[in-house]
Amino acid sequence: MNKINVYISNGEKRIINENIKILLNGQPLKLFIRTGNYYDKYPVYLTDDLVRRESYYFEIILPDSAKYPIAYIKPSKITSKFNFPKNISLDEDFVLNWKTNNTLANVELWKLVHQKDKTNMHSGGRYAKSTIHHTINTKKGNYKVPKLFYEDSLTIADYLKIRISSEEGGLINPKLITNSKILYTYAIEQTISLEN
Repeated sequence: MNKINVYISNGEKRIINENIKILLNGQPLKLFIRTGNYYDKYPVYLTDDLVRRESYYFEIILPDSAKYPIAYIKPSKITSKFNFPKNISLDEDFVLNWKTNNTLANVELWKLVHQKDKTNMHSGGRYAKSTIHHTINTKKGNYKVPKLFYEDSLTIADYLKIRISSEEGGLINPKLITNSKILYTYAIEQTISLEN
């Protein structure tokens, strides 16, 4: 899925102002305001028809109609090809293979498990302590996760989830507040079924 999120802030909190426009490659983004707990509001500029481009140029139009550049990014063309099995046996190691990789890729691998004595008790997930983190920085190769990862004394995995991502920055208008940034994130996610 291709998507874009733009947040504007005064350095302490996000700004909500319907008279401020954000342009991406000359086209206006839509302002959406989401409500959280205790009436917190989270404004974000989005587009629902993002077309992948060679480069992205952002501008801001202030309430007085003054227009300023915000950021520019020309992401690297990613040629990486990763091979995932759709399902594997609990008796097999998980092996991720890749070729033509031209990016520094971060790998996260986690499991969704059920308790052995209670089949309706599920847990695990991306932020569990057991999640594996690995970095890929070679053009081709493989990474193996031993089958022992699927099971411990209390739980057994039903699925593995893998997320491979890379991130790069671009140019920011130096007049913006400190720590302003533009990031391009490329991510692939896959679910792998584990079978007896």
